[in-house]
Amino acid sequence: MRKELHYFDIYPKVVPANKTSTVTVKCLENYFKPADGPIKVTVIPMTELIKVILTPVEVEAFSEDGIIRITHHFEKEQEYRLKIQIKGGEWVGLSVYALESDLYGLIPLKGETHAHTNISDGWESPEVICGYYRKAGFDFLVISDHRKYEGAEVARQFYKGVDIGLTVVDGEEVHAPKNPVHIVNFGGSFSISKLFENESSRYFAEVQEIIDALDSKLIFADESEQYVYASCLWVYAKIKEAGGLSIFAHPHALVNGMDAYNVPDSLIHLQFKNRCFDALELVGGRSPAENNMQLAFYLTACKNGYGNFPIVGGSDSHGVLREPFTNSSLKKHGVYRPYGFSEFYTVVFAKANETAEIISSIKNGYSVAVDSYNGETPRVHGDYRLVSYALFLLSEYFPLQEDLYYEEGRLMLQMTCGSQEAVTELNSKAGQAKALAKKYFTHINS
Repeated sequence: MRKELHYFDIYPKVVPANKTSTVTVKCLENYFKPADGPIKVTVIPMTELIKVILTPVEVEAFSEDGIIRITHHFEKEQEYRLKIQIKGGEWVGLSVYALESDLYGLIPLKGETHAHTNISDGWESPEVICGYYRKAGFDFLVISDHRKYEGAEVARQFYKGVDIGLTVVDGEEVHAPKNPVHIVNFGGSFSISKLFENESSRYFAEVQEIIDALDSKLIFADESEQYVYASCLWVYAKIKEAGGLSIFAHPHALVNGMDAYNVPDSLIHLQFKNRCFDALELVGGRSPAENNMQLAFYLTACKNGYGNFPIVGGSDSHGVLREPFTNSSLKKHGVYRPYGFSEFYTVVFAKANETAEIISSIKNGYSVAVDSYNGETPRVHGDYRLVSYALFLLSEYFPLQEDLYYEEGRLMLQMTCGSQEAVTELNSKAGQAKALAKKYFTHINS
């Protein structure tokens, strides 16, 4: 968190563009309190440096008992730095962000789109990973175990009657028979994997029908690639039928022990050009090289006119602790991930922290993918205006939210150890996260 935010609280942090808004700055440390009376504030639009140099905008603000109120017309969508004169002639720089109406009405949510538990090959139980994700500042989490769909319901039942704030989304990582492509079913109302188990003959028959109906102009490397492509179409269609979001997961993941990419380029091209899936897992808990390949493929596809898919980031977490046990069979079989579960995630701008709204926002392009290897400065990928806004939030808002969520996650983990006191305390904190959002995002109050 920026050091300035330890000494000053500024709210709201987000205001409507092309409107006049009043921003309040509260001094949190007596030493820095400005004297009562009028003070000078310079407003700096961050993407208009030439304008600032030629005609700097200075507004009069008023301070009373450490509370400063600044009224200004924030003309365009961008970050505005407020250079405020405080005690002893010193200056402090604080920021607000002005948004156009489509983005202004949405809430920023930090989420995980790809995580595993011990229901498949992960380390921890669904309820435990929920506690860790909340502790790390997450608003939503899809539990996407391999071929298993029940993880989210297990977690919801464990926390039944407790307002944990975290939206736990139904999901699974789908592995269709004889198909190496991994697809995440995010938020679907039923399990796709169960269809393979219960009706395998029907699956193969329907895939053959898809093959028979394929455009004869499509070119495949061989019959096996044609089958895999048709199988993917079948999975995507079933996820759509379930009302879920289909995510094409880690296409450039290296297959364990083979040092080859999970999906051949020819098959990725086909899926991109025919817009088969809903969203692309652009970055995940893999090596920088693997993620770099996915990013390069995506940018090239966009340049050539067949990319521009909604994107997400997901850790593909198999454990919330970085190091597994020394002699673990999981480590030997390649499940060990060298990167932390909270280093790859998605920021979604949605109307509410609800599964249907999250899916709708991602499909409509209101999401960015974030990576931060080993705690490095986060890199945000996606649409320029969304990246700009997300970087502001990562600096100015999410750290404050994480302080609150950390305590909630800690209590959730105490619950998993049987603490009834934690249940009581967690319920007493219900509503704090919403109150924080109302403070910093003015549209929530309207």
